[in-house]
Amino acid sequence: MIPSLHYRSAAAIACLLAFLAGFAPGDASAALDETRVLSLLNAQSCATAMRQRLAYVQETPSPSPAPTTSPAASPSPRPTPSLAPVLGGFTQLYATPRPTGTPVTPPPLPTPTPTPTGGAPIFLTRTTGESPPPITPAGGTPLTSPSPAPSSVPTLQPGHVAVIADTVEGIGEGKPGDATGNVHIYYAQGELVGDKAHYDGARTITVTGHPYILDSARDSLLSGDEIDFDTIAQTAVIKNARGTSAQGLERGLVHFAAKDLHSDADGVTHGKNTTVSTCENQRGGYHLTGKKVDEYPGDKLVITDAILWLGAAAVFFLPKVIIPLRQVVDQRQRPTFFPNAGYDQAEGAWVKESIGFGRNQYYYGYYQVNYFTKLGLALGYVGFFARKNGRRSGGANVLETHNRITQTQQDNIALQETENFSQRLRGNFGFNYTSNFGPLQHVPANTGLTAAFVHQGDRGSQNYSFSRNATIGQSSTESFAFTDQRQFSSRLSQGVNFTLNSSQSSFGGLAASNGSAHVNTLTTLNEPSANYTLTIDKNYSHSPSGIIDKLPELQIHPTTVFSHLPIPISPQLTIGEYAEPQDQFSTVRSDLSVNMGPALYDVYGSQLQASVNVHQFAYATGDLKAAIQQSASLTTPIGKHVVNALSYSEQNFNGPAAVPFVLLDTQSSTNTKNAQDLVRFFNGDVYNLTLGFSTSFKALAQPVSYQFAMRPSTRSYVLLGGSFSPGSGLGFSTTNLQMSTPFGKDAQLQLVTDVDWKNKARLENKTLYYSKIIGDCYEIRVAYIQSLKAINVTMDLLSFPSRAANFGIGQNGPIIPTSFNP
Repeated sequence: MIPSLHYRSAAAIACLLAFLAGFAPGDASAALDETRVLSLLNAQSCATAMRQRLAYVQETPSPSPAPTTSPAASPSPRPTPSLAPVLGGFTQLYATPRPTGTPVTPPPLPTPTPTPTGGAPIFLTRTTGESPPPITPAGGTPLTSPSPAPSSVPTLQPGHVAVIADTVEGIGEGKPGDATGNVHIYYAQGELVGDKAHYDGARTITVTGHPYILDSARDSLLSGDEIDFDTIAQTAVIKNARGTSAQGLERGLVHFAAKDLHSDADGVTHGKNTTVSTCENQRGGYHLTGKKVDEYPGDKLVITDAILWLGAAAVFFLPKVIIPLRQVVDQRQRPTFFPNAGYDQAEGAWVKESIGFGRNQYYYGYYQVNYFTKLGLALGYVGFFARKNGRRSGGANVLETHNRITQTQQDNIALQETENFSQRLRGNFGFNYTSNFGPLQHVPANTGLTAAFVHQGDRGSQNYSFSRNATIGQSSTESFAFTDQRQFSSRLSQGVNFTLNSSQSSFGGLAASNGSAHVNTLTTLNEPSANYTLTIDKNYSHSPSGIIDKLPELQIHPTTVFSHLPIPISPQLTIGEYAEPQDQFSTVRSDLSVNMGPALYDVYGSQLQASVNVHQFAYATGDLKAAIQQSASLTTPIGKHVVNALSYSEQNFNGPAAVPFVLLDTQSSTNTKNAQDLVRFFNGDVYNLTLGFSTSFKALAQPVSYQFAMRPSTRSYVLLGGSFSPGSGLGFSTTNLQMSTPFGKDAQLQLVTDVDWKNKARLENKTLYYSKIIGDCYEIRVAYIQSLKAINVTMDLLSFPSRAANFGIGQNGPIIPTSFNP
């Protein structure tokens, strides 16, 4: 948002300054043309260029001494006169390589044979104009640089700074001086522009006269009364800073101001007495003021002691506001910017607020403050932490409620931690305690504890897990599981799973307990001609129920049989011994299945699709049974606005329904068939009407389904759906209505309801949603849910990433969510 002021420039500026300051009118060295100088600087470091400069001067006559024009300049054997334009299109160019170390004193003056400390100098052409360029709002067209450099100009390397000005006075070997007239300072992170720049000869460049900073991405601009640039400490200070930025936004611009703005060595920007807003008209919209602001580039903006202003009215105080400058997936990093207010029948009127905190990406979260007029006060903490080395991370979610209804204190706690013991061993641990299941819920509290260890080897992995869940005073369950997965070769693999469970319960003075164990192995062999799967599945339990054991089961799936036929045919043979412990019955069973299709055909412009699946079962008891499922569909376009889709399905069974097994291969005793016809009338996205007819061939009239969607305008939408049952006293049943329409400028009204035709077309289960965008800046949403007798009011900024959930028609489920809480 605020452009980073982390200048990765160097301090050894005196070398090249002294070299370029030697060119002056009347000096024989002025015979050097621009090509000569540029080639010198491009081919050599500052030290090498100095040596060539001195060698050239020794070959030419020395000019007569001339008085210096700078009163601060000290006498020298070679006085420097005032400078006139040289080097073609610009007057002065000087570059500074970054030193190899971190000096604590100004760098020494260069000698005729210094040791190079940085890369080659960078050449830049002059930019025209001194007015700050406009910043394109987020979501707009890309901003074109006001002074694009030619393609032949090399990119400025990290750690280098280049300065261009009309005139330079007094700058010599380690001496202070001034650069005036259209001053441009180029560095790796951006460009610093002003009317005048003063260099103290050691480390600081002070820029005045309408100074501003434009970042390298050309999406942030900072201006102020004075900008102090420290080339050694790599920091800058802006007095009375103000600016605009589109960095990290989804929409529009952010406008900000601060009394003093400076950056530290880590690139974090700090300011005092700040004002932040995304509204072009702050008096008609909102703005935030705070005692302190910290901007972490590409991460977040933190405002301390923030006050929210709507127009000229201060409406809310927050100890800390955290605004993300990137897409946020973790909900713990997305606190609300404004409090949510509402009312429902169970909790009464309420206000909910999330107050963010966090030093960096290794520790962050928010405090939750909820107040209900009926339920009481609820305080919560949601936090995340991580080690910088990546070995440990975790989170905590705690909510404490002082329930006025039950006159009790209820606590919900959830803790989670992940430990990376090594590159191959990882552990996950979790704990939760829940005493409050919601308003008016009076159930015993429960606890949960989980632990899991995962080991990843070169050819296999192991997983150990343990869990315990208990309802205090009623029941408890423990579970231990082990899984081993092995890859013996590219074709052969095996998985082994073992689970041990135990449970205890106590109700009305009666106690009961149960234990069970489950062993499962799955061995897979993939050959070019077929795939083989061997399964062993065995259960042990004191009270078996709904269990089928496989001792073992072999599946053979040929891959080359019938591959030459035009219709896909996939056979599979399954054979094994099966047992039902609850019935104390076991026998051998085989299942030969053949799946044919789907077959696709183009018949006179229509699409025909058909498939058949056949199962033949045989048992060692002598029982036989079979099942056939068939399906077909025909889709026919009629003109440009009508499509007819006809589908048919049939299931036929032969043999006893529940013999010999009670749970395995159970099938219906009657055959079924069904046909459906869907007719769709449409005209682009203007309207769409779908009618559905179905029959089960039982001489009974079936309901006719309908769905009608219409878009009267680009901002409105209507959806109707329901069914019609033919017959006396039947007719139309309930119709679902969803509607969205403009309701004033930048406002939208949405309605979801059911029309009860049997009750004088009364509207039931109404959900009403109203949204209003104010000043293209923030959005206010109001929702009314009739079934809950609840009203919810929320407010979100439009500019910041992941500001809220998406609302609107066309999503899964109703067009209005039942909750607007972030």
